[in-house]
Amino acid sequence: MREFEATEAGRQVEGERSSPPAVHHSSGAQRPHAELLEFISTVPLAAFDDAQFNQLALKIFFHQIRENAVYRKYCEQISPATPAPRHWQEIPAVTTSAFKQVPLACFPADQAAFIFHTSGTTQARSGKHYFRTLEYYRTAALRSFQAYCLPDRPQMRMLFLGPTAEHFPHSSLGCMFTAIREEWGARGSVAFMTPAGLDLAGLRRALEHAQQERVPIFLLGTAFALLEGLEAFAAEDFAPKLPPHSRILDTGGYKGRTRELPRQEFQQMLSAAFDVPPEFLLNEYGMTELSSQFYESRLPGVPLQDHNPNVKFMPPWVRVLAVDPESLRPLPPGETGLLRIFDLANVDSVMAIQTEDVGRAWQDRIELQGRASAAELRGCSLLTEKIG
Repeated sequence: MREFEATEAGRQVEGERSSPPAVHHSSGAQRPHAELLEFISTVPLAAFDDAQFNQLALKIFFHQIRENAVYRKYCEQISPATPAPRHWQEIPAVTTSAFKQVPLACFPADQAAFIFHTSGTTQARSGKHYFRTLEYYRTAALRSFQAYCLPDRPQMRMLFLGPTAEHFPHSSLGCMFTAIREEWGARGSVAFMTPAGLDLAGLRRALEHAQQERVPIFLLGTAFALLEGLEAFAAEDFAPKLPPHSRILDTGGYKGRTRELPRQEFQQMLSAAFDVPPEFLLNEYGMTELSSQFYESRLPGVPLQDHNPNVKFMPPWVRVLAVDPESLRPLPPGETGLLRIFDLANVDSVMAIQTEDVGRAWQDRIELQGRASAAELRGCSLLTEKIG
């Protein structure tokens, strides 16, 4: 689950760009932006063509090596004698912690049009993801959302229990929720999270109006906010039953737990309290360091689905490897390790991200199993030291 914090914009710490070493030169080093946007906009969401992905991934890697001085120096440190990668699995990844250390951008960071911040809960310093433009982020987010969460309706009345760009301009989730509302939010769509907290009284009124009007509702929120609403309504003896054909999207986190509730139990609570069938309970997995999202959905007509609630599907401009926690070497598909994500939509930052999430990976999906312990993060810690 993304978290958010509005803090000051970061500044670029790198000096003038220097030419990349000869090992990184490639005929595919031209700017890949137009080709990438076309790919994200038009590729069928169930089409995982590895050759096409590999071609684009290598173009983006060479673009990032040329334009992102921090990433280039990092690659030189971790593999000084390694020839240029020939396959996307060989592209060096940076840890999520690296976003807390230095600006990772293919342009001067002080010229960023948008900056998303992490919560900074694990370190005093929050991580920052710099964007030259939100065109790729927005295109990727809206395509995946429509395919997995709204394949059957042109719009719905949406109630948001999560950040929006108006109040949380540095929140990636807030940006996504605002884009969704602008694109598909019907009359009566409202956001109930402000810097002061959740407007639970306003949410209750909106739910009561929907019950009276029998208008299907799309309730979207963080897992913690949804649980807070359930607890408040239970204390008030209010049954927040949603009208037929409603649905709920929660942005529960990688741990698969909300507070101390196992994910399956949390979904059972949502289904019972809001009177929403299990197949209309959706889940999104994302993070500030990425531009793309993963979804669990059993709605009719979605591109891919699975009945395991811990399985999330990725769009075809994303690939994931599970890697050994200590050596960080790729593992065969289906084996458990730390998840390494390759997100082509991160075109102007770093495409390859080494997470601290544990799970299994296949070509089109991942299974989240939890969060790595400190003892399991030795490989990640060593990588982070290289970029500090």
